[in-house]
Amino acid sequence: MIGPAKNRLHDYEAGWLTLLVSMRVATEAQARAAMSRVAHRAIDDMEARREKRRSEKRRRQPPE
Repeated sequence: MIGPAKNRLHDYEAGWLTLLVSMRVATEAQARAAMSRVAHRAIDDMEARREKRRSEKRRRQPPE
């Protein structure tokens, strides 16, 4: 296995919602809601990391 794409947790992530719907574990609406929650959480995590890097960078800069 070469490894996952940068924007995926693992190689099988792309089809997991389709699998849940096809197995009738979740409805399509539930799968879309789950996908939305996962996407929002990922965006929040990225923004938190970006803000942390920004604050660390500001702390390291000497005052003018």
